[in-house]
Amino acid sequence: MTTPLPPVTEPDASARTCPGDERGPCAACRRPTHKYGRGAHSPLCEYCDAKAVQRWGRALRAG
Repeated sequence: MTTPLPPVTEPDASARTCPGDERGPCAACRRPTHKYGRGAHSPLCEYCDAKAVQRWGRALRAG
């Protein structure tokens, strides 16, 4: 059984640890997240990033 996702008004873990000026909305669900993402890739929250990895694999990244 999977754990239910928190509401999109809840920021993901990356947004809780980054400075306020580096926060922004996830490109998919609009959840507050670290604008630049880990490794400076697309601004996806940890939940949407996990879905993208399941679908496309870790090797595919937007430039």
